[in-house]
Amino acid sequence: MNYREIPDAHENTLGDVLVYAFSPERGPNYQPTGPDRPASFHPRGLYDAPDLDDLDPTDERDPEAAERADPKADDLTVVCGYYDFSARVRGDVRDVAGIAAVASPPEARRRGLVRTLLGHVHRELRDDGVAFAALWPFKYSFYRQLGYERICNYTRVTVSPDALTGACPDPAGSFERLGEDDWPRLDAVYDEWANEGFRLDRSEDWWRLRVFRSRDTDPYVYGWTDGDRGGDLRGYVVYTVVDGDETEGKTMAVNEFAHVDREARGHLLRFCRNHDSQVERVRFAGPADVRLFDELDDPRAADTEIRPGPMARVVDVEAALGAVAYPEDVETTLVFDVDDDICEWNDGRVRLRVVDGRGTVERVAADTDADVALDIGAFSRLVVGSHGIDRLIELGAVDVERDAVRAALADAFPVTDPFLREGF
Repeated sequence: MNYREIPDAHENTLGDVLVYAFSPERGPNYQPTGPDRPASFHPRGLYDAPDLDDLDPTDERDPEAAERADPKADDLTVVCGYYDFSARVRGDVRDVAGIAAVASPPEARRRGLVRTLLGHVHRELRDDGVAFAALWPFKYSFYRQLGYERICNYTRVTVSPDALTGACPDPAGSFERLGEDDWPRLDAVYDEWANEGFRLDRSEDWWRLRVFRSRDTDPYVYGWTDGDRGGDLRGYVVYTVVDGDETEGKTMAVNEFAHVDREARGHLLRFCRNHDSQVERVRFAGPADVRLFDELDDPRAADTEIRPGPMARVVDVEAALGAVAYPEDVETTLVFDVDDDICEWNDGRVRLRVVDGRGTVERVAADTDADVALDIGAFSRLVVGSHGIDRLIELGAVDVERDAVRAALADAFPVTDPFLREGF
């Protein structure tokens, strides 16, 4: 098997594999439609072909080498891709790879090929200086075996439009329908609103191809402006209207509910309430937020559901520890014993010294006394801030023998409650 970038010439084969993996009910002759992929997407695959690196296409003694060195679409066996993202990890913006489109046809399954493919991807990311990767799993146990762990949850709050009335201010300002060319205005609101850890910075084509467009149904995007403040956009809502059965009726499914202040939030709720003649319910998706309970006349009118969210992992232990910021008042030295059987370069012991908010890292010998032993999944949770050391100990994911080490880890790695809202 040979790891390669999937060329444009093999796009149809890539599409066939993805359709079978994620939409098999559409049949073998379905031609995928929908928005183009953002430029930040890099397709990768394993080809069932001779070791292309060992071939010399210029070797006159092997006239067929040039042909064999060019991988064939029929040799494409398993596929995936990754997006180049920038995310806020412990206060700093860091490169993060968004792993997506991991798929294999049925004839290639149960052979460990996805594990092999992602091993190559992780190595490529490390070589490119990317220390973090994230994905939305089809099955948590599958990706847990590959070193990923869940780093956040998301909440769905469903409420009837009428129940929002008590949370709505008197009419003011104006609503306007927004299009792709309005993305800079939305980006300014997004930048002020989305301030959680692991928040992704959005590019122009991400706005155009992933916010304003969808593979199934393009969403509506409306914004609220306040005339008293120069007409600047103060909030926006991204949503679709989903059909239900005769009993349930239609749902206004709000995917993004962004606002710069409480006033803008109230008017966006008013916008949703004003759909009472069209939908039976409004469903908000996002991080856990109890403010709506405080704003409703009857908090029990809101049906709240918490769901598990995306997973992440560190692909380069030393780079990750050296990249993130630490509390300025922490000064400590810790030796980590990290178990990672997917990315072998991470496996072993490293020493972290924290001074003045920054860390320096060095690899140390296997017989060096370790302060904390943990696998790469628990290590990743600690570094990105989804789980503190006390929670990891409670879960049995970390071995810490001394109270002083436990306290040092709690001080150096406080919980940051990351939230990754992008789907990919």
